Amino acid sequence: MVDVPQILGASRGHVVAPAGCGKTELIARSVATPGPKPTLILTHTTAGVAALRQRLKRDGVPAGHYRLNTIAGWALSMVSMFPERAGFRQDPLAAPNYAQVQSAIGRLCQSGNVTREIQATYGRLLVDEYQDCSVTQHAIVSGIANAIPTVVFGDPMQAIFGFGADPLADWHSDVTGAFPELGRLSTPWRWSNVGANDLGLWLLGARETLSQGAPIDLRTCPNGVFWHQIGSDTNATIAEQIRVQFEISRRNTNESILIVGDPMRAGARHDYASRAAGVSVVEPVDFRDVVGAAENMDGLTGEALLQACIAFLILVMTNVYGDRLQQRIQSIRAGRHRSPPNPQELAGIALFERGAYPQAIAFLKSMASDRERRIYRHSAFGIMIEALSMAASGKVDLRSAIAMLRERNRQAGRIVPSKAVGSTLLLKGLEAQHVIILDADQPGAAMSRQHLYVALTRGARSAHIFSRRPVLPA
Repeated sequence: MVDVPQILGASRGHVVAPAGCGKTELIARSVATPGPKPTLILTHTTAGVAALRQRLKRDGVPAGHYRLNTIAGWALSMVSMFPERAGFRQDPLAAPNYAQVQSAIGRLCQSGNVTREIQATYGRLLVDEYQDCSVTQHAIVSGIANAIPTVVFGDPMQAIFGFGADPLADWHSDVTGAFPELGRLSTPWRWSNVGANDLGLWLLGARETLSQGAPIDLRTCPNGVFWHQIGSDTNATIAEQIRVQFEISRRNTNESILIVGDPMRAGARHDYASRAAGVSVVEPVDFRDVVGAAENMDGLTGEALLQACIAFLILVMTNVYGDRLQQRIQSIRAGRHRSPPNPQELAGIALFERGAYPQAIAFLKSMASDRERRIYRHSAFGIMIEALSMAASGKVDLRSAIAMLRERNRQAGRIVPSKAVGSTLLLKGLEAQHVIILDADQPGAAMSRQHLYVALTRGARSAHIFSRRPVLPA
């Protein structure tokens, strides 16, 4: 185990922190102890920053005790303050080139040319999720560590991100070479706190087995892990997955469920959400297809805007029946209809005939209010409505509005519904009472040891795994 005095007494070190074993609690308690200067806390994603800030606020840690940022965000602030020393000047009006910014600040921190400034500003550095540090980010952190006491927290079994040309720092050489091990967290608090200690201990054992390169048998957990075999009938498998999800909800009212879907095909995750009532999609921060839909709507009016709105709704809503709706609108306008138009058809006609963004908003909201239809991508629908509202004010075009909102959401982090489907990359760092893994050994896209461990540890009370074999990875 590792305690707060060890963290505060270390000049350099790392803490191995398996999922759910109290890492965030240890960071919060370490920061709560007042010092002569604030602690710098760095992590990788804005969602991680938001989660840490929420936890520190919840624990009543005074804001003056810490400065919290992403590694990239801190590097950007440093290059703006010391462009000449860094040898790089970022245009404040242009989108940041984070790769160049981080490389420049890594060299600057390693050079020692900002040591005095760092020592004058911060008392120590704590870095969360260090297994996700790239080589360039590791250079920044190890450079800062030359100036102030530094402790990093992470788990090599949760290293599932990649940075293309900037690979992850190797935990067993780069990380341990720069930061000696202070200890390991070993109490599965996430599970013991809800009376599922057997599951927590099994997951710690599974982590050790996986870390040694051996497979795990899903049938060996005495309680909490349930294996469901995938057969040759795809529709039958999907029906069984939905049945299991509904059964969990029926037995555990108001408890949250994370559903781990296809990591490569967002459409497969969307398809699951469209079939399973009550499930929403966890969106990537770039909202790529939503941005594309907004760009397709930009500047349109009337019939063209109606068609673009219908195309967007097909991405986020069930039972749109766009062709049928457009035919019905044409029939009503021509006076050939026998039954009276419903509110959705009237909103569609208003958009068709004189429509601009206000009418597009009214049409989208009307479609969402129809009980025969269901939105399963709530975040995507919400950001589109907000972008259209901004564009309707005339102060910004739709393309710029969606870009601004995407960046705002990137900074704020995700709001995850109680029943959500995503990939391991999108769900990492989140937790729920239950997790369902839809296909752990999908041919051509089978889960690695790290992805499997991350997926299994999302659920505090139970884990349901669908796969062809019970021993994973195959």
